[in-house]
This record gives sequence, C-alpha cells and structure tokens, in this order.
Amino acid sequence: MRWPWQRAEAQRETRAAGGGYTDALVAALVAEAEGTTAAKATTTAALETAAGALSRIFAGCTVEGPEWAREAVDGPFLSLVGRDLVRRGESLHAIRYDAMGRLRLIPCSDWDWQEGGPDPSTWTVRATAYGPSASMTWRLPAASVISVCWGTESIRPYRGVGPAGFASLAARQTAETERSLADESAGPLAQLLAIPSDGGDGGDDDPLKKLKADIKSARGKAAFVETTAAGWQDGAGAAPRRDWIASRLGPSPPAALVELARDAFMRTLAACGHPPDLAIPGDSQGQREALRRHHMTTVLPLARMLERELSAKLEARIRLRFDSYPLDIQGRAAAFAKLTMGDKGLTQKQAMTAIGLLFEDDG
Repeated sequence: MRWPWQRAEAQRETRAAGGGYTDALVAALVAEAEGTTAAKATTTAALETAAGALSRIFAGCTVEGPEWAREAVDGPFLSLVGRDLVRRGESLHAIRYDAMGRLRLIPCSDWDWQEGGPDPSTWTVRATAYGPSASMTWRLPAASVISVCWGTESIRPYRGVGPAGFASLAARQTAETERSLADESAGPLAQLLAIPSDGGDGGDDDPLKKLKADIKSARGKAAFVETTAAGWQDGAGAAPRRDWIASRLGPSPPAALVELARDAFMRTLAACGHPPDLAIPGDSQGQREALRRHHMTTVLPLARMLERELSAKLEARIRLRFDSYPLDIQGRAAAFAKLTMGDKGLTQKQAMTAIGLLFEDDG
C-alpha cells in the first residue's frame, strides 16, 4: 500500500560502518599532533549565539498543515534546520517512511550532489545518516529530500554557503582572537611569595611545610607567621623589602586583544544576520528594535524558504507561524487604521496584507 503523499521511486540503501567520521577524527588528531590546526569559526561564541537563537526561534514556531506533515515537521526538525543553516550553511533531510507508513524527515550528516543539470529537479544526491552503531546511505532524487541553504553561489548552486563561509575573514579573526584569549586564560594561575630560599615540595624535609599548611587551611582566618626581615640563615641582605609580598601569576591579555575579539564577535554576529545589539546590554527600546530587525530580515526570509521547500516536496501546504511580539504592532496598528479609513479605504484583509500581518495565500 502506498499513501497518497508517497512517491514511487527507485532507491538503493546500504549500510556502512561510519568510516567518514573515523577518517575525519584521525585527520584531526594528526593535524593536532603536527601543530597545524587552525581555530574553527564553528567553535566561537558568535556563531553559536546566532545559531542558537535561530534554532530556538524555529523550534518555537507553530506549524500549519496536514496532521501527518505536522508530526514530521516538529520542533527537533525545525531546531536542527535553524542551527545547520548558520553553522553549515545548508540543511538536508531525507524524506522517508517508517513501517507504519508515517512520514519521517531523517537528518543527513554527509551528502554529495552527484548528477543533474541546471534544473534542480534533475539533481540526485548521495546522502548518509548516522546512528549509534551504524549508518544508512541513500541515493535519492532531489524530490526526495528537504534541502535548504543559507546562500549559494552561481558556480555551485547545489552547495550551500553559510555566513562563516561568505565572511570567512571575519569568522577567522573571531576564531583566532577567541583562541588567543583561551590560551591566555589557560596559563598557570598562582600567588607567588618572595622568600629567601626555595620552598621545596611540601615534603617532610621542606622548611616551609608548616607555613604552607597554615596558608592552605587559613580560608579567610588570620595566620601568624615568622618575619622574613632577617633573611633566615642568609642574613638581612637576603630578606625581601617587605614581609610576604605576594605576586600574582595569571592571565593578563592585552587590552587591544580584548577589544579586537569584541569587535570580531560583533562583526561575525552581523554577518550571521543577528543584530549585535541583541548580544550586548542596552535600553529596552533598542533591544526591541534589534529583535524586530532580526525577525524581519533573518527569521522570516529563512522561514519562507523552508515553507516553500516543505510544501513542494511534501505536496502539501505547510506554513510556519511565529509570535507577533517582534513586529512593530503599534506602528502597524496605526497604518492599518489609516489604510481602512474612509469610503475609499482598503478592506481589512487588504490592509492586513499591506502591513505584513496577513499573506496573500492565507485565504
């Protein structure tokens, strides 16, 4: 039995041992040993800030469509699509059906578009999905996958490019400055006390064994120690200028590096379509405006692309609806009142469409 939305298509499925992941892991270990690794933009706070925000917004939207489609286009699917778009530049899910005939959108980790001409409907893809102990590889036509890209280039329209790819210099600067700060923070942290002789390792023959024990167990209490003014057995000439002056050993990044990292963070956020104002403290009005820009210029355009892809591939009308809070409701309400005013004013439906609260295909 074949459900009405199922497609009759020739498919080939094979099981693999996940060698792609193993090869990548070995290559990473070799590069680390050779000291040739470079900081990755995917490990930066800027990219995760943008990816996490889009992922959570997508996960929280309301899906409209047939029940069988809503079961597959769920929160985890939408969340992963939002994250993949920012971090990978593209997201691909195989359209599959379980033993009960229910629609499943399986996330693919690796894929390669292998055949086809300029018309995307002629493309075929070899896609692999991974599980805990095995992987599944399919060779599928474009009609059997949900594929959404952040952006593409005319030379390779079948391969998505993310913000870190288009703005690779800013992404690299963000990664390198964050790694430099991380390396700085990973240095030794200690309080050094100037004494006339080596303090030893704390063993039984350590002359400062009791002093170290007192300092370790002080925990804010007063501790009485012997003066170092006599320089111990070395005489007064070996004594510190003042008793027990502590010198701190720890991270001390240059102010210029901190400022450079902050600037790179902001520019990478902007490249990801995430207003930098949302990531820094500010007044509520500025935050609302930044949220509105993010919603209008990033969230909604990407959501519309995903809607069109889902509707075309699942042969059903799919819509993603978001909370209206990011919209300028006050301004739109004023515009609505003016548009519907008088005998020659627009109808309510026309006015709502004009101000962006209703789309023409909403009926």
